[in-house]
Amino acid sequence: MANDSEANEQFTQQVIKELVGVTVHHKKVYTGLRSQRDIVVDVSFNYSIAGADLLFLVECKCYNHNVPVDDVEEFRSKIDDIGAHKGIMVTTVGFQSGAIKTARGRGIGLALLTKEHQNGELVYVVNTAGPVKQPPPNEGFWQGNYRGPLDNYDGGYRFESVGQFLGMLCMDAYEKQRQEQIAALEREHGSR
Repeated sequence: MANDSEANEQFTQQVIKELVGVTVHHKKVYTGLRSQRDIVVDVSFNYSIAGADLLFLVECKCYNHNVPVDDVEEFRSKIDDIGAHKGIMVTTVGFQSGAIKTARGRGIGLALLTKEHQNGELVYVVNTAGPVKQPPPNEGFWQGNYRGPLDNYDGGYRFESVGQFLGMLCMDAYEKQRQEQIAALEREHGSR
């Protein structure tokens, strides 16, 4: 199991590195801002969007069962202590219903890497000026469903590539940051 987990982490690191073109760390050690303890993160990377440098932490779960809620809560503790902007949990099996609810409430993205479409998913669509062409089927491993804290779809958003997946993560992180800025302005100036 340990070798499978290590291979899954390295695979995730390599895919993000090659397709996004950023430096991606495997097993990077961060010092907790609150706890002052060393915290090892499976995969992490920085990504700039709209002038903001965002720190993404990725927790890879290579289980033979659905990821439980306590794993999500433990990961949230790492995200908060490190001060990361976005956390993503990746698995190939699935998530318990409590884990999904907790992740949504805590702002953690969930990625299920699977070739099977999920009930209630929203498929990623790109507008085109010309005739609509169906993309060839993705036979690769990096596809699945993303469930972010801002989505309202039971099956999450369907992604067929790492580029689509990262686009969803950035939109999620940017929207969360935007909502926090609006709330701060409203607190500062009061509701009018």
